[in-house]
Amino acid sequence: MEETQTLKQLGLSEKQAKIYLSLLRLGESPMTAIARKANLKRPTVYLIIDELIILGLCSEITKGKKKFYSATHPRRLIEMTRFRNEQAEKLVPKLIALRNTAEKPTVQMFEGIEGIRTAYEEAFVLLSEEKNEGLWIGNISVLIEKFPEVLREYSALLRKLKRYKVRELIFGGEQSRLWVEEMQNRVKPNHKLKYISSEGGMTDQLIIGNKVFFFSMNKNLFTTVIEGEEITKTQKLLFETIWSKF
Repeated sequence: MEETQTLKQLGLSEKQAKIYLSLLRLGESPMTAIARKANLKRPTVYLIIDELIILGLCSEITKGKKKFYSATHPRRLIEMTRFRNEQAEKLVPKLIALRNTAEKPTVQMFEGIEGIRTAYEEAFVLLSEEKNEGLWIGNISVLIEKFPEVLREYSALLRKLKRYKVRELIFGGEQSRLWVEEMQNRVKPNHKLKYISSEGGMTDQLIIGNKVFFFSMNKNLFTTVIEGEEITKTQKLLFETIWSKF
């Protein structure tokens, strides 16, 4: 069931999801009715109900000698998600600080169309962090032909961001040149583009934060993401050298 899968993605276990959905459908009900609706044994339901009460997804009321249970409003799920996101935002910088800066570079490989999209999404998240400058060397003509949705997401992200810093070295055919002209007329001051050549391979390279993204978009689609301070410094130096010549 779609609702069960979505609730699991929000962090509930399968049994928690089943019982919460049963509570929503039943309204205020005794334990026996809930167990029957969820098709679970009563001892299991007792345990899960306690978990849902702790999560704020279920409330308990006593009428006479009998207890009844009901689901809290589904908006509670939004509150839970928001709270978890806020906690993650606070925790991530601390976890990053714990990392050994002298560790070896890490390498990730992504294959196929979904792999390329996943890598671009990760790059866009890094770009959203204002401290990171995005350095892009790429063939826009290839993206226009094969992955137009990537450019749409990129443009939408730039419109959304209040502040960002990007420099792009673009090669490729006439489509790439026209794209650069169009972008130069509407981007923010900290976004600079240069069209450098009509020649170039079917590839992209992004340098953002402490990561370098290498995209190969020929017959075999794959992406290599390398995270490492020394490698990133070297790639930035190469970018600056090319940038200064155009």
